[in-house]
Amino acid sequence: MSHTRTTIGTTSYGFRYLLLDERRAPPLSAVVRQTRDVGLQALQICENARPLTMGVAEWRDLLQLAGDIGLALHMGCMTLDLDTLARYLERAATIPGASALRLVMEDEVGERPSADRIARFLDDATLRARDAGLTLVLENHFHIPCRVLAEAVRGYPESAVAFCLDSANSLRNWESADQVFDLLDPRAAFYHLKDYRVRGSNVGFEVGGAPLGEGALDLRACLQRIHARHAAPLIFLENWVPATGDWTADVAADAAWLARSRANLERALMSP
Repeated sequence: MSHTRTTIGTTSYGFRYLLLDERRAPPLSAVVRQTRDVGLQALQICENARPLTMGVAEWRDLLQLAGDIGLALHMGCMTLDLDTLARYLERAATIPGASALRLVMEDEVGERPSADRIARFLDDATLRARDAGLTLVLENHFHIPCRVLAEAVRGYPESAVAFCLDSANSLRNWESADQVFDLLDPRAAFYHLKDYRVRGSNVGFEVGGAPLGEGALDLRACLQRIHARHAAPLIFLENWVPATGDWTADVAADAAWLARSRANLERALMSP
């Protein structure tokens, strides 16, 4: 395959347990350094990292640090509130070279929004993103099926609304990775790759995480589709690392899975 122009990064969910408890979480500058130290080139700072709590000077220093160590920063949020979106857009627009904001259209209630609510939100959200000079990049997540997302954006140009294609999230909507690519890849701006395992018995089944390349996801097929669309794609690694309840062990497991996922992806990219 040998695709050496792929940019490999992670999101702040690659440090899920490190950031889970605000009282124990390190400053984002430590996460930026850790991302670079593990050999990654990009970090998407999402809502779990609480970037809006940072002051202007602290945020400016973070951007300077990332630039100094050669780490590309991106931003993401999860909201259906236009005022919250506006704050994320304002902050994202300060990132050097920023062109997009990843968005999960969910709120704290955790219920699937109606098609009408999605349409009304996108009408306003796209205008705000345009004014900020950014593209809204919608991630397929748990509550909105990909088929609904694909229909919702049909009336917008790709420059206004694109997709962050996640390889595993839509299993919650009974949509396979193949179906997700069929529905979203024509507008995919970048990718969240995560792997999974299915365990079952004669009375049911459950889906859990696996380091990328070690589970049920057909990584080679995903990469073939990604490179058919992008000569130099941007891929963010994420993992569903099971919690043990031991913070130290969970943080270490997150780090180990991220390192394994990076190594497995690099190996897959270099394979013939």
